[in-house]
Amino acid sequence: MSRLLLIPIVLLLLSACTAVTDEVRATIEYAFEGGEDAELSQEKIDSFPYTSLYAQWSDSPRSLIVLGYVNKPDDWHFITAEKETLVLRNGRVIRTQALNKNLLAVSNLKDDPLRCIVTSQANCPTHWRRQYDIEMANKVVSREASSEFSVQDKQVLNLPIGPVNTTYVVEKGEFTLSGQEFVNEFWLEDDGHVVKSRQTLFPGGDKLTLTQVTWIGRDYSASRNAREKQQEQQGQEAQ
Repeated sequence: MSRLLLIPIVLLLLSACTAVTDEVRATIEYAFEGGEDAELSQEKIDSFPYTSLYAQWSDSPRSLIVLGYVNKPDDWHFITAEKETLVLRNGRVIRTQALNKNLLAVSNLKDDPLRCIVTSQANCPTHWRRQYDIEMANKVVSREASSEFSVQDKQVLNLPIGPVNTTYVVEKGEFTLSGQEFVNEFWLEDDGHVVKSRQTLFPGGDKLTLTQVTWIGRDYSASRNAREKQQEQQGQEAQ
């Protein structure tokens, strides 16, 4: 897998267009100096005007990616400097483009338990079977997978924006043809919004960790306040 990089893009949300400013481009350049893990300062996180995620393939350096646009039904396109694309629905990567191997399509997405596993647990299926179309070595192959979901404990995640209350969900599955097993992990807020995940996209693929940095339109003022209190307490203890 190629390393994900942040793209200085034109943000397209629905029909609106907003040019990326020189300040954002400067932030991008700073984030990748030295080729080490990308990390925005708390000041930048609090003022960053775009939805963004940290993305990391297995042991590769962590990168910062930015939302390019959203289209129906609710697909969030995150785009990289090399014009690579990750498309997320309900926090799951459902398509990729311009990677060494690409996920072209996933069937039966309407039955993905991630859409209801937290918000309507009593009525939500816990088993999911689907097919993947994968592009590799200049050919397209189809593979089938099935998985079982379980809701674990409540966890407070210390995200870049601050502490966030989540429900930890584990998906254990198997790729049918190869028999390869996989475990995906998701951390969801009470309304079902995924703030962190670890996913295996297809057989033989590296594991991808996605961590929310900023999400425009969601209120994280309580998380910011809690983060500031934590930092204040840590400062007092260090004295």
